[in-house]
Amino acid sequence: MLESALSALSHLASPMTFLALTGGVLIGMVSGAMPGGGVPGLVILLGFAYHMDPWIAIPLAIGMWATVPTTDTIPAVLLGIPGSTSGQATILDGHAMARKGQAGVALAAAYFGSLVGGLLGAIFLVLTLPIARPLVNQFGSAEFFIMGLVTIAVVGVLSSGAVYKGLAAGALGLLISTIGFDTINGVPRATFGQAFLFDGIPLVPMIVGLFAIPELIDLVINDTPIARQRFESLLADTNKGRREGIMAVIHNWGVVVQSTIIGIIIGVMPGIGGSLANWLTYAQARQSVKDGIRTFGTGDVRGVIAPETANNAVDGGDLLPTLGFGVPGSVGMALFMGFLIILGYQPGPPMINNNMDVLLGIAFSLAIANVMATGLGLLFTPQIARIALVRPNVLVPIVLAVLMLSAFQANASMWDLILVLIAAGLGFFMKTYGWPRPPIIIAIVMGDLIEKYYFLAATNYGWSLFTRPAVIVMLVFTAAMVIYTLRLQMQARKAGAVVGVDDD
Repeated sequence: MLESALSALSHLASPMTFLALTGGVLIGMVSGAMPGGGVPGLVILLGFAYHMDPWIAIPLAIGMWATVPTTDTIPAVLLGIPGSTSGQATILDGHAMARKGQAGVALAAAYFGSLVGGLLGAIFLVLTLPIARPLVNQFGSAEFFIMGLVTIAVVGVLSSGAVYKGLAAGALGLLISTIGFDTINGVPRATFGQAFLFDGIPLVPMIVGLFAIPELIDLVINDTPIARQRFESLLADTNKGRREGIMAVIHNWGVVVQSTIIGIIIGVMPGIGGSLANWLTYAQARQSVKDGIRTFGTGDVRGVIAPETANNAVDGGDLLPTLGFGVPGSVGMALFMGFLIILGYQPGPPMINNNMDVLLGIAFSLAIANVMATGLGLLFTPQIARIALVRPNVLVPIVLAVLMLSAFQANASMWDLILVLIAAGLGFFMKTYGWPRPPIIIAIVMGDLIEKYYFLAATNYGWSLFTRPAVIVMLVFTAAMVIYTLRLQMQARKAGAVVGVDDD
């Protein structure tokens, strides 16, 4: 363990690796500061990962992904518009504080709360990975097959409250993952004689079309001008009260600890995501702090600290099942798992046994990224905030061009661009009509592994695989978790309803 930690730190100390991490942090902060933005830089990076050094690509990706929840506070506080879905609850008190001339206090409290939550989440990941290793090594093909299958089912059941649509989306993702050459039976499946499909559906074009393009379309459709004069008046307050905001986090350490624990737990559970952590911690803090029911929603700094701390604490919990067990529980983790597979790593037992230095490098990168984002946010908020003035109609064509380039250059095939268009049509339909996309993305990423483990489990155990003690415990735990999570979702919706906000 110590040798792996030293190896990870030596890699991160390399100038090029540290530069990549810094670049990722800057890109993530810019992405988070765009109102309604949230087209993940990781989606673009996927297409270029084939040709990158892993110790450059991984810190770059972590820097992009980990810092969006830090700077999505800027549009939430200054404009009352979330930079991503995980910034919704912050609007309630953060924007109210900005209207009172306390934008600097709200942003400083959000940054420092995010820092504490992110660091504690990274510490949780570092401490639990060695514990997870012996547990993972006790699992066989039956356990990994059931774990992969129930993860897709759980994500489907818990996605946006659309149970049947979520399960159908997961089934469709598994069906898509079967296209290509069947290595078990040695026959092509659903390739229609096209050599392009022999290796299966390419991951990068599918994710770009299904996930990124619909978000860009939505940005263009919802393009609204920002009142520049009002924005400038609020921006003038961002450099005031920073010390007061930091001290507010220290004085409300109980809220910070409570929100961190909730964030980590929600991160570990598949299919929940940062949006629920945001609302649940806000609701919990509102109920537990002194006079919270009366003051939350009117400009209480504790209403900023709670959700922002949880936002970044989720990351450490989210990474544990993805890296340790090869089971992504959210869209972001499905993208990151696909990213690692492209780089030549297989999350789960192979990685936890053979690449512990890489896993610890991810955890250390997460901690460093949070520190860097907090420092840059405190120093350069006015400059970063001006990104919000860029109209989506100007930004979208640039992002779209980069996305199409990343989809094309992975295989240099026109079929990739055709697949992007087909997947974009499917993704826009799903987004428009309330069909959740997380299950289909996770199923596509995990399909090959689930098929392999199913073949091994069925060959070795037959129907008795369902009688193995670990499988029974897993199924019972999953059922209990689904019931508990549905209750959490109801609580989160009630929290949104209390303050009159739609948190869909």
